[in-house]
Amino acid sequence: MTQKQQLAAEYLAKFPSISKHSIAAKLYNDHEHIFNSVEHARTAIRTVSSACGIKSSKHIKITHTPDLPPSKMQNRAFVDLPTSSNNILWLSDIHIPNQNNDAIKLAIEYGVKNKINCIVLGGDILDNTPFTSHDAPPPGKDDVVEWFEYCEIFLSHLRTKFPKAHIVWLEGNHDNWYVRYLMKKAPVFFNDEYYRLPQRLDLKKYNIEFYEQHVVVRAGKLHMLHGHTIVRGFMAPVNAARGVFMRSKSSMIIGHVHSTSNHSETNIKEEQISCWSVGCLCTLAPDYDPHNTKHNVGFAHILVEKNGEFEVLNKRIINNKIL
Repeated sequence: MTQKQQLAAEYLAKFPSISKHSIAAKLYNDHEHIFNSVEHARTAIRTVSSACGIKSSKHIKITHTPDLPPSKMQNRAFVDLPTSSNNILWLSDIHIPNQNNDAIKLAIEYGVKNKINCIVLGGDILDNTPFTSHDAPPPGKDDVVEWFEYCEIFLSHLRTKFPKAHIVWLEGNHDNWYVRYLMKKAPVFFNDEYYRLPQRLDLKKYNIEFYEQHVVVRAGKLHMLHGHTIVRGFMAPVNAARGVFMRSKSSMIIGHVHSTSNHSETNIKEEQISCWSVGCLCTLAPDYDPHNTKHNVGFAHILVEKNGEFEVLNKRIINNKIL
């Protein structure tokens, strides 16, 4: 073998996972006094590899097949609630500081009365309307700090009312927007770098598990999401639950749309698939949508059997009464 071919063989053996073109570029970069161009180095590589098809016994044949590039593909993430978490209170779209305290009290009293052992905070527990594209007065430093204090008051109250309950928080779109906002503002507002909500709100102190928006939580055969990754766009379907069914093809409960709805169908295996959207626990007239008539106040009660079957009691609150 010539000196060029010997170098080509050494580099092919040294870098078995990268393309021949990349090896040729490195050969030329490392040995410009031997190769006068990348193509010149590539010719040497082809000579000592099977690519050139030379049959002469004077040449060593090296088969070089680069691996596929590294993959960052993400699979869907699922988390199953423990079987002991079978009597669930769903509370979503509280939108602190725009929460409806009377409705929250009714929902919590209902949970206490029905001996709830699990609470799912179904997202948008915080409200960051001033940070969206909607026109609104910009928040001041004291405003943001105060809203987070309000949120901690709520979480503390919830833990006091349900000291032994399993509590999980599903990230909503408003919660996620806050994370992005705090990446820049946390050092200014709080004098620290905690922009993720579990750290910012010290959720460990309240023994609350936080799941980011891509995670699907399951209670038996029922899937749970905030809903903004399922029902997309500014305008929700006329029947939000049917929209969830069309996107997921599985039994699911969501918040996000601030309205109570249900949709059920039976598949070819005679299995019933049911979907629900749950009402909110906040104002029905936010500044950016003051005359919306589709929203309603509500929460849900979910009972799960040992075999994974479940029942959803989708509750409305009208005139301070649970229906």
